[in-house]
Amino acid sequence: MIIPIRCYSCGKPIAQVWEKFVEQVKKGEDPKKVLDSLGLERFCCRAQFLGHVDLIDDIAPFKKF
Repeated sequence: MIIPIRCYSCGKPIAQVWEKFVEQVKKGEDPKKVLDSLGLERFCCRAQFLGHVDLIDDIAPFKKF
């Protein structure tokens, strides 16, 4: 739903580059090159970005109770 603050595997902070990643990919850039330019070299961190599905806008209108 929301990108985690830190990578689940290695603990590296990754949330601060999420918006930059999304913007550049929407412009049509290759995700591999974007991740390289943002400094995400580990496979675990890259998997967080490539496997993330942003559902917060779909779930936000619903209340818990």
